[in-house]
Amino acid sequence: MKATTLLSATGRMLSLLAVTGAASGLPVSAQTTTQTFTLQPGWNAIYLEVEPPNTAVGVVFTNVPIDSVWTFQERLSAVDFIQDPSEPVWNKSQWLVYLPTNRVESFQNNLFHLQANRAYLVNLTNAATLTVTGRPSLRPMEWAPDAYNLRGFAADPAAPPTFLEFFRHSPAHYDATRSQLQKIYRLSASGQWTLVGPHDLMVSGEAVWVYTQGGSDYTGPLAAKLAFGDGLDYARELVELPVLLLNRTDGPRHATISAPTALPLSYLSFNPTNGHEWLPLPASLTISNLSAANGNLRLAIRRQDFTGTEYGAVLTLSDGAGTRFLVAVSAEKESFGGAGGRITTKSIRQHANPPAATASYAGLWLGSAVVNAVNEANTANPANPTPTKSDFKLRLLIHVDTNGMPRLLKEVLQMWKEGTYTNDANGDKVVDQPGRYVLLTDETLISQYHGATVRDGAEVGRRLSTVGFDFSSSAPNNFLVLAGQFGIGHTLDGAITLTPDFATNPFKHKYHPDHDNLDATFQNYRAEAYEVTRAFALVFTASDPAGATAPDYGYGVLAGNYLETIIGLHKNPLIASGTFRLTRVAMIGVLNQ
Repeated sequence: MKATTLLSATGRMLSLLAVTGAASGLPVSAQTTTQTFTLQPGWNAIYLEVEPPNTAVGVVFTNVPIDSVWTFQERLSAVDFIQDPSEPVWNKSQWLVYLPTNRVESFQNNLFHLQANRAYLVNLTNAATLTVTGRPSLRPMEWAPDAYNLRGFAADPAAPPTFLEFFRHSPAHYDATRSQLQKIYRLSASGQWTLVGPHDLMVSGEAVWVYTQGGSDYTGPLAAKLAFGDGLDYARELVELPVLLLNRTDGPRHATISAPTALPLSYLSFNPTNGHEWLPLPASLTISNLSAANGNLRLAIRRQDFTGTEYGAVLTLSDGAGTRFLVAVSAEKESFGGAGGRITTKSIRQHANPPAATASYAGLWLGSAVVNAVNEANTANPANPTPTKSDFKLRLLIHVDTNGMPRLLKEVLQMWKEGTYTNDANGDKVVDQPGRYVLLTDETLISQYHGATVRDGAEVGRRLSTVGFDFSSSAPNNFLVLAGQFGIGHTLDGAITLTPDFATNPFKHKYHPDHDNLDATFQNYRAEAYEVTRAFALVFTASDPAGATAPDYGYGVLAGNYLETIIGLHKNPLIASGTFRLTRVAMIGVLNQ
């Protein structure tokens, strides 16, 4: 075949003999899976699904007798093809190449790092096995329209599909009017690019040339997409991330999610009786009858269920008909030191013996108490609260410091503290202490910090406040220390006393002579308003008494029963009860610094 607008190979023989993959889940930050390539002397075409920790070409191919490694420079560009590799002219300028550094020509290298989801041509001097361990990357497939593309596909190594089964649902790769695949070429054992048959089996990790008629975003009969990034990266703050599953066929399709055992993930399910609820993700979950539009799988991390500060694993998504995707999962959680400092993942790696975590609940918690029962003070049994006709909500704002001390706040301001810099051994400017957010209850400190956000072109702080709990305070504290311990199975107690002259005492009236706290001359202080005392308690429970479910209950969400006794407002104590729910909105374990 003479040179035409088909494919351009880089040598005399290119053949992939075997590719296998094995998913693994580890309780560490590196979520890894392994690809194994059995390579023959001469040219080999491989499709890399993972990104190793060190992507340098020379490192990945250590102890592999490579002559050269090639990848097409433009991911979305038409190419020229010569079926006979002995032809002297081909488009070398459009390729990135790596030659071993012990060769003189290596000074012309322009391929230095390998990337996941990319095809490579590998020329060997001898047969070898290449094993690449790294993080899988899930990204949309990109196609150059009306051109041949060197690509690999999400073929299931355990049940490989035929090329017809895989591509017949894509108008860009299958002509339904002629019942014919667009041309696809793979290397034969003799070193020639040969046209594949429709019933030939695909090989996981093999790179082939596929002609694409027009534009396309096809990745297979089953497609999986993420909201952002190339994996389920929850970092330290995110709780829930969706996976979009697409059925690209005309018939029914299902998807199976396989995970290592004891994976700390939950999925959102609908129960006709209970409504939406979060259930632990089992080792294998099948979603049946995916529509042609989409199926949104919502997955949430349960940080309370894994030890340490990092977790990593790999999920396998498959349809049982030849399509398989690997999805990396990673999450971190904060740990705080008893000395008052914040222990991050970075500091744990830097210090051999980090301080022990003593306050896993440290941070700012925001939520509400819902009063739904109040006693009838004038009845024969005034101690029993009875249900109210409607709920009454009290906003709660609680801060827990790195020593586990809980404080009730009236308001708090989030600001930004700039980082500091120093010089390293070479005299270069480097970060000494990175910038960070701070929480202020002392407004006299505002001028020392920068705003946490921008509004109308100006830096401003973010303010959170409540009105249901008004207690006496003054700078720099402006908080009420609570007795007890914050966390499941424990109780927090607090008391607020509204003295006769307190501004929000309900009996004090500035313009009523009997309740203005002034004598008959209106000159001297005399207590006339009654003193009111509010004693309240937050009783934390193992689950939300209101029935609501949260995947990170016990780490980012806590709830329980709320009790309050008011003395002085009536001749008999008033007793209110209900529930409360708190959500951790900031991982900042200190105030005013």
